[in-house]
Amino acid sequence: MDENAKGNKNEFWCENGILYYTLTMPVDEKEAIRLNEGGSVCLDSGAASRVIIDLQRSMTFSSAARKIWVKFLQNPHIKKTALFGGNVFVRTLASFVIAATNRKHMKFFSSKEEATRWLLE
Repeated sequence: MDENAKGNKNEFWCENGILYYTLTMPVDEKEAIRLNEGGSVCLDSGAASRVIIDLQRSMTFSSAARKIWVKFLQNPHIKKTALFGGNVFVRTLASFVIAATNRKHMKFFSSKEEATRWLLE
């Protein structure tokens, strides 16, 4: 997972059984594929079973990117997903993605602390 190194536009990494995403730039189809493929390696290898997505500085997601995220978040290796932050527009898009996954183990939070607490329950 060399492309996941912190410092890339949108970052992801696995640590202590959690797959972390920090989204700071717009996510188009190509970027969604990169994030999906890197995260799937972490999940499918058993290195993580929980996902936390930081949307605090996120701006936009293309329609194609949202479809890729829906498929990614349906990964059977994911036990829980917590999302936090973002403006009203991004939170609305995230809500559509959560609903489209048809999974019950995903929640949206106002803060990283709340998201982390729930994720680790």
